[in-house]
Amino acid sequence: MDNVQQAELTRNLNLKTELGNSATIYQNNPAMVTAAADFNAVNDLNLQAASAANPNNSGYSKEKNNYKKTLSKNAANLSGKAYVKLNKLGKTVIADTLSINPTDYFSLADSAFAALCKKAYDIMLANVDDLKPDYVTEAMLTAFLNKINTFLSLQGTSDLKHEVSPLLTETFDQSFKPVRLAVEEIKLMVRDFDDPDYQYYDSAFYSRVMTACEMPTVNVHHTYVNIVALSKSTGKAIEGIFFSLENAKKSGTTDWEGKLTIEKVKSGKDVLKGVLNGKTIYSEHIEIKRGKDNDFNLELTIDS
Repeated sequence: MDNVQQAELTRNLNLKTELGNSATIYQNNPAMVTAAADFNAVNDLNLQAASAANPNNSGYSKEKNNYKKTLSKNAANLSGKAYVKLNKLGKTVIADTLSINPTDYFSLADSAFAALCKKAYDIMLANVDDLKPDYVTEAMLTAFLNKINTFLSLQGTSDLKHEVSPLLTETFDQSFKPVRLAVEEIKLMVRDFDDPDYQYYDSAFYSRVMTACEMPTVNVHHTYVNIVALSKSTGKAIEGIFFSLENAKKSGTTDWEGKLTIEKVKSGKDVLKGVLNGKTIYSEHIEIKRGKDNDFNLELTIDS
């Protein structure tokens, strides 16, 4: 995950939080309700893709892992009490949307875990009038939300290391597209609340949503591996060489000019391997420098 994607996830979380906290403001505006629901749906898919593909677990934090265990119990306990009360009231459909076991939460990667906690919070807040005063109260939910935000603010990760799958990474990259579209739709729908002559006027809500839609400032320093492959005997470009990076788990094939650029590569030591017509024609240990173009101009010997 690069820093632009991380900034986008932060933006999405800010917007999700604002839409959840202010749901009562727009609950009678069908278009805005639909826009918020559409955003939450695709944002959840984006978070699931992030948890599956996120390769950077080097910052493991025992503190975050322990806090995650505690918060999992808190989320399950509150959800369990809400589940019981909602079932007593015959609201079984709503009750069944709650996750009531600590393992339902703790087993997830950090981003998906926080999203599930926030989902539980949103459901209980929307039904708090049915839950208070004996099961779940606004004060309990406020404390729960504060704990979710504390978890999100903790540095590092509780996730275990796993191998990076190119397919999962591509799925993660593509999962941002529908979220971006949903954000733009929210910007259009929320304009109802910026018109003093319209029934939904609430300029403060409009300002908060538009602020939440803004991307945090990031410094973009991508790492690239640029390859030019030429024949040692003729000096001509070699098309069709399949190059792969062993540690970065990224690959590509040279074009008619013998060129290939592999984008967003992890820095550090790696092995660059080139295969042509099923035969390995290049294999070397390399050092990839962070945040810059890493150029490899190769003169290769191939069978005539």
